[in-house]
Amino acid sequence: MILVLSGTDEGKEIVRRLHEEGLSLLTTVATEYGKRMFEQMGLETVCLQGRLDANGFLRLIKEKGIATVIDATHPYAIEVSQNAMDACKKTNIRYLRFERQEIEIPAHPLIHKVKTMAEAVDKSRALGKRIFLTTGISSVAKFIPLKGEKELYVRILPVPEHIALCLDMGIPPANIIAMHGPFSEDLNRAMFRQYHVNVMVTKDSGEVGGVPEKIHAALKEGIDTIVIERPRLVFPQKYSSIDEVVHKVKTK
Repeated sequence: MILVLSGTDEGKEIVRRLHEEGLSLLTTVATEYGKRMFEQMGLETVCLQGRLDANGFLRLIKEKGIATVIDATHPYAIEVSQNAMDACKKTNIRYLRFERQEIEIPAHPLIHKVKTMAEAVDKSRALGKRIFLTTGISSVAKFIPLKGEKELYVRILPVPEHIALCLDMGIPPANIIAMHGPFSEDLNRAMFRQYHVNVMVTKDSGEVGGVPEKIHAALKEGIDTIVIERPRLVFPQKYSSIDEVVHKVKTK
């Protein structure tokens, strides 16, 4: 049995490919929104919803007889990846990491690279007044201390629970952009102009995460861009090609 941790579009594609190969598999997603994506693909029977800690991974591996874990979670979900690696090591099963390739961030006076979310908050405080967050719902709370002195705009997935969280944190409805990407360069530019943005915050989520389009749009609009660099974990086996992962699983 194969377990795919599929918090990304590539994760969904890996599940689809392995299912078409007739392999026995399960996949886990953290949210109801993620589960609905698999329902739309007709793969709801292999999808389990719920966040797993280290003990949860161990239980699932033992209960379902998992022999291989494919970790296709987001590059910034390091706690999940570490828990999965630890569980695989303890149970002596195979762990394969899929991680989308990084992009080359251009050197430019308007681009500010930081290593942590806390650094991104500090840098935002020192820059413009109107801050556009594209870093996901999990990071919004970190920026709330700026709310008294800055205008915050958040672009999040159209998930009711995420919208409710933003409202609970005091983000005005007019400042919540709940949309599913990808977003073109032109659409990003239109949003930046619409909200008179002068600071944009992003993670280095790669091409699939629409980072090139965000950065190019911001540069053309003369907007300061804060890029939170990827955290670093050492993976035993890491791939950036879905074909490689599928081939590796099939060849054992």
